[in-house]
Amino acid sequence: MTVEERRRIQLLVARVADGDRAAVAPAFDALWPLLRRFAARALGSDADAEDAAQRALVKLFEQAAFFDARRDALAWVLTIVAFECRTVVRARGRRREQPLDGAFASAAASPEDSVVQRDLEEAARAVLGTLADADADAIGAMLAGSRPEGATFRKRLQRALGRLRGAWRARHDAT
Repeated sequence: MTVEERRRIQLLVARVADGDRAAVAPAFDALWPLLRRFAARALGSDADAEDAAQRALVKLFEQAAFFDARRDALAWVLTIVAFECRTVVRARGRRREQPLDGAFASAAASPEDSVVQRDLEEAARAVLGTLADADADAIGAMLAGSRPEGATFRKRLQRALGRLRGAWRARHDAT
């Protein structure tokens, strides 16, 4: 994003905040592609990205009167869309669903994202390798979606996940 584009966004958002209705359409035109790209990279799903970007724009225009023109408009706008993206991710987790067009990242993931993803997967495999076979089997069944019904398996899985968290913290010093 160029400095001119950033200044234009600052001016447009400030005008909308001041109640200038003529600035709404140009603000939408300037912000929509930016919010859409941001949400797509964050969510990895075009449909979810559209929804999050739309909700972010609605919130932005509803809350425009509270915008402080002395602050960075781009940061304010991106904060709103990031909140909407987190909301989508939380809702997805509650429904236990994954987007169809990429579970963790879009097809156009950056090389850095791919390296980070690979390193995390290797670290997870290494920690899983330290667990007892019964714990690894329970976690594997959960990940494969072939987990048996019943309280016994749920309790075994709960304990296995607890041991996995402990092993992860011990190895990676996470708190």
